Amino acid sequence: MTRNTTANKQKCPTCECHFAPNVFSRHMSSCQRKADEQKSAKEFQQQHSGQSDTERSWDTGINTSTYPNEPMTLSEDAEYPIFFDFHENGDRLEESDHVHAPEMNHLEHEPEPDDIKIEYHPSSGRPVKHMPFHEYGKQKDLCGIPVPSDLAPWKPWRSRIDFEVAKLALESSMSEDQINTLITILNRVSQGHDNFTLKDNKEIQKMWDLTAERSAKFQKAEIPVSFRNQEPETFELYHRPVWDWLQELVSDKALVSQMEWDAQQMYKYDHTTRTWKRFVEEAWSANSWWKIQNRLPPGAVPLCIVFYADKSKLSSFGTAKGYPVVLRCANLPMDIRNGNGKGGGRVVGWLPIVTDDAARSGKSDFADFKTIVWHESVRKIFESMVQHSKTGYTMVCGDHNRRSLYPCVLIGSSDFEEQCVICLTRGVQSLYPCVKCKIPHDALTDFDSEYPQRTAKDTVDIVNKALKLAQTSKGESEAVLKQHSLRPHINSFFRINNTDPHEAVSFDDLHFLDSGLWEDHILETHKWHIKNVGRDAAVIIDKRFQMFPRWPKLYHFESGISKLTFNDGSKNHDMSKIFLFAAHDVIRKDKDKAGYALLKATRHYINMIMYAGLNVHTSDTIAAGRASTKTFADTLNRYRTYPTGLDKNWNLVKLHYLRHCWDDIESKGVLRGMSTKPNEKFHGPLRKIYLRRTNFKDTAKQIVRIEHQSLVASQIQDAIDLIDASVRLNKPDEQDTFESPLNNTHISLGSKLTPPVSFAHLESTTPLLFSRLHIRVSDFLSDLLPLSHIPLPQGERIKFTANAVLVPYQSLKVSYESLETWRLTTDILRCNPSFHKRPRYDFMIFQSERGPVFAQLRYLFVCEVADRPYPIALIQAYRVLRSQSSHDKDLGLLRILREQHTELISVESIIRGAVAVPASESDPQKLDDMLVWDVLDGDMFLRIKRDFSGYTSGR
Repeated sequence: MTRNTTANKQKCPTCECHFAPNVFSRHMSSCQRKADEQKSAKEFQQQHSGQSDTERSWDTGINTSTYPNEPMTLSEDAEYPIFFDFHENGDRLEESDHVHAPEMNHLEHEPEPDDIKIEYHPSSGRPVKHMPFHEYGKQKDLCGIPVPSDLAPWKPWRSRIDFEVAKLALESSMSEDQINTLITILNRVSQGHDNFTLKDNKEIQKMWDLTAERSAKFQKAEIPVSFRNQEPETFELYHRPVWDWLQELVSDKALVSQMEWDAQQMYKYDHTTRTWKRFVEEAWSANSWWKIQNRLPPGAVPLCIVFYADKSKLSSFGTAKGYPVVLRCANLPMDIRNGNGKGGGRVVGWLPIVTDDAARSGKSDFADFKTIVWHESVRKIFESMVQHSKTGYTMVCGDHNRRSLYPCVLIGSSDFEEQCVICLTRGVQSLYPCVKCKIPHDALTDFDSEYPQRTAKDTVDIVNKALKLAQTSKGESEAVLKQHSLRPHINSFFRINNTDPHEAVSFDDLHFLDSGLWEDHILETHKWHIKNVGRDAAVIIDKRFQMFPRWPKLYHFESGISKLTFNDGSKNHDMSKIFLFAAHDVIRKDKDKAGYALLKATRHYINMIMYAGLNVHTSDTIAAGRASTKTFADTLNRYRTYPTGLDKNWNLVKLHYLRHCWDDIESKGVLRGMSTKPNEKFHGPLRKIYLRRTNFKDTAKQIVRIEHQSLVASQIQDAIDLIDASVRLNKPDEQDTFESPLNNTHISLGSKLTPPVSFAHLESTTPLLFSRLHIRVSDFLSDLLPLSHIPLPQGERIKFTANAVLVPYQSLKVSYESLETWRLTTDILRCNPSFHKRPRYDFMIFQSERGPVFAQLRYLFVCEVADRPYPIALIQAYRVLRSQSSHDKDLGLLRILREQHTELISVESIIRGAVAVPASESDPQKLDDMLVWDVLDGDMFLRIKRDFSGYTSGR
């Protein structure tokens, strides 16, 4: 009998496939949207395909006074593109989810659980790609790139040793490592292995000038801007032509092989609902890239830029400042572009800073004047690529493929103050302070209502209207601009096709969360409540921060937090995740209801930041993240209802901006690709150049010269490293300190102790922990081997004598598939009585018959049976308290209780590492209680949500 697969199903009029009634409407909406996008793209391409480059040319003339003499309307000035709305059509990831339909997916078989599907933009001509889950994320290896044909990349330096000494001279403030490097170099010369020919610093500088030709150099430009129609003031700008930098990238064979060009919609198969679930990671998998490619000619591809600018102090007292502009290429994976080396960020501009003076400071038109200087400078920086953004630029790339490239600015990575400059809005004190929407200044805590989005087209229309009014009435013009919180100038980014600064500026986890909402507001308010509780409260919290378990990349607060005077973003991030676990029973509900309410809000805050910081986002995690944001806002508003006597204003732009966080992720990829954290790292080296390499006069010229030398030095060093790496390929690898007794990739043991020790020695020296260990191990292996389908020797139970030996280890490497990134991740666990002079016995999760179990490592060792090694862990298990107290439910605490006895497990059953902290140091009834730190990382957060659902939600 043949099964009727279309029975009771409805036919989609667009793709003509059949779907069940419960999912039909959602599919039809998504399918129609894709069809509309393809139609729109085709119409756009037909509209512009016959247009010549001359017809699409642009006029560079612009009046740069505060109020131009003639208005620049969109229809009259051909240099502005036709704007499109990035917010048109559906933007939610969940709208792209769809039920598996064999007719649409061209699969001969039912997809396996977690299979991956990639749909490329229609204009790419690339077919849909399917792959099993385990193949996703396999990265192209840069190290596998052949050695460049130029085996002397240090030229024009006469020898490698010349370059290395010059490079060391370029570096400031020699560290111990640099001293050792210098000694090594000089030893090589003295032994006759190389020639050193440099004579003095003058020759070094001459060689640097020759070497500088390897990359686009800084150019000096003068930016004239008038204030109040006075004589123009001239400002010096140093910049690299952006198009020259972009051509360097796409001409590099190694880098272009790592680039992605076409927009993609990526799906993971959920076999329980037979649904393909959309997910995003890199920018090309998100919505904006797809919409940009809709508007390009057939076969053309976007060349997307990440823009960063920020003014920072160069001197200790802040009297000297620098204003670098850093660009990155979003076509490169985040792991490459977020670095400072090859393919990483590039300083392309050193903006002029308008000096305040008593006569003009504080006046609104002087603020306008400063932003105009900024935009005219940025306009000059991007000048070389503006026309290519409109007409495209066809070139043969480093991989010998011919591409038609359309550059655009996809992401604006900056703090909020800089975003206001980028978008030419009036800041936090204006009527509508948000750069992305028109929410009133007194409604920033409103997370329920919807407000209109700002768009490039609307902004241009408003500003042009105001500039036209300015010819007859400056007052009316100012009123129009003030009503929309805009400034009187056409935004420099509007000249770049497919670029909307309101869409480009992005949620920044560093300034909006870690060093913003947390440090400046939540933490400061917590400190006020702690002070009211009493001095003992601060002492206990400090002590718990000091005693918090160590973990790789986690900052250790050796002195607590109460006396910290300066925190960077990384410390703030770690502190925000630890604070609840240090203060959970210090700020008590019966003593301070408001403080306790803020603790509850803090639980929802860390839930929110954990969702926001995930490195892969599915439609499900986006939905959960949006819900967590709303819950945080609601609990914070409930806290505000308590009378505290604290004069605190929570009507904050950085609080409101949380509403845009998830839209930005769906539009441009995960937060890691938009964060200012990689860009902030440029300020330190630039500050060192100012302090150690300039004469403090005319510093901009000196700084950009040394910065360019540093850039070229790093490029040469990259090429030298590649040559050295090819030499090392022919040498045996250094011996890994970890070993895998069972030859698997999941676990390996390290820090081996020699010689082996006997059971008798352990049982006599530490009887409480190792009592009857030889008997316990015998019984454990006698039961384990048959369950593992391994026959017992001679078919008899194993019996170790007390004099039998075992081999102890003090570290364990566990590799596992991360629930967050879907890639292999490694934890290194310690089981050591004196690790860096203090005992360290890490917690972990192991798999038991009843599910995942938390435990603490107490001893790691290997026993041999019939010449086969078996790695075993002696552990102290903890059980989850299934009945949560009201306190634990309020704060989302997963409490575990120590079991009465230790037990033995196979090391292979360990899933991953964990962190747990004592629930109380003083309550005798809770001394065996521990709290699981569920926000250790993204995998742990998702794992706890999955395996211990509801425990860490809070309420």
